[in-house]
Amino acid sequence: EREREQVFRISELGDSVLNMSVSFTLLVLYSALHGWLGATARADSLAGSCGNPAGAAGEVAVNSEGQLVLADCHNTTTLGGLLDQLEQLKSTVQQQQQVLQHQEQLQQLQQHQQQLLQPHDCSAVRGSDLPNHITLNAASTAAVYCDMEHDGGGWTLVAVSSDDGQDTWTWANRFYFSTNTATFGSLNNLNRDFKSPALHEVLFRDILFVHAPSGVWASYHNVSDNTMSLGRFIGNTGMQCYYNRAGFPMTAGTLQAANTLLCGSTDLYFNALDADGGFYGAGVCSPNQQETFGPCWNAREASGGRFNNGCPWDDPGNSASLGPTRPGSSAGPGEYGLPDLSGDGFTTPAVGFGQAVGLNTGTPGSGQNNMRVFVR
Repeated sequence: EREREQVFRISELGDSVLNMSVSFTLLVLYSALHGWLGATARADSLAGSCGNPAGAAGEVAVNSEGQLVLADCHNTTTLGGLLDQLEQLKSTVQQQQQVLQHQEQLQQLQQHQQQLLQPHDCSAVRGSDLPNHITLNAASTAAVYCDMEHDGGGWTLVAVSSDDGQDTWTWANRFYFSTNTATFGSLNNLNRDFKSPALHEVLFRDILFVHAPSGVWASYHNVSDNTMSLGRFIGNTGMQCYYNRAGFPMTAGTLQAANTLLCGSTDLYFNALDADGGFYGAGVCSPNQQETFGPCWNAREASGGRFNNGCPWDDPGNSASLGPTRPGSSAGPGEYGLPDLSGDGFTTPAVGFGQAVGLNTGTPGSGQNNMRVFVR
């Protein structure tokens, strides 16, 4: 009965070892032992032995001490001995399994270390404005454009708003700036509308705007606290009636407000409602006119504009925004401004502060007038 229990225990060990993830060598070794036992442990061979002609080599026999053995007519192995071997093999397999697990953990740590060493934004990239690959999150990397020239460098390009004849940054698509993570455009054609996944992935504190073809730029520090992306920041801001409220002051740059259509300030704002220069009353904004979504500046429309009510916040979507403009009573479906029904020129996009400062000297609709948006 004890020998039968040993046979049963050997079978259990065999199943246990086979269910483990082991190296090929150990698996072959176990299979040889398990096959040797399985092929001979038959009830009708219990009486076989080397001394009995009916007993063939490798069959189960009973030795002189009454122990159940495996006999090959040269050597005998008690089932207890085989059980000990399998126990040792199981221990070896378990050790090998632990080694493999440790190797996998080490590989995971090495991969994580490589991700940590890779730049997560352009502030960790040195010496190049060309596209660089950065780690956006634990699962992906992306090619980005880095600006190393303005205000100390380390800027990651997140968007381009261009007068390129395309209607991309429209009011209907305003959530491209916040919750809609779709991307478009190409790093190889940055005078066209462009949006990088970095707008939603790269945490930021500072923001930079560079206008073309003028080269005029403005940077704003400490806009955020480096705990969220620009997309999340814009989404969290919501629509605002700024009226005479101050915005984020310009930290560095060549943008100037004097003798321009800017309302005496280069401050940066986000998601501004239309105040039409106080037309609705002091401190009152209209929620359904030419408001804008995303970055903007406080400006008035050019002379001759049909809604030229002056500062502050004279139709911000038309006068100094990056695109998304809520259509008013006579507004069109495009990115910026109004349809040119009376020749007042408002089919031409503002391109950020470009129109208000008189910087849009490129050919309309060609992409020559554009603004790049960077974060750091």
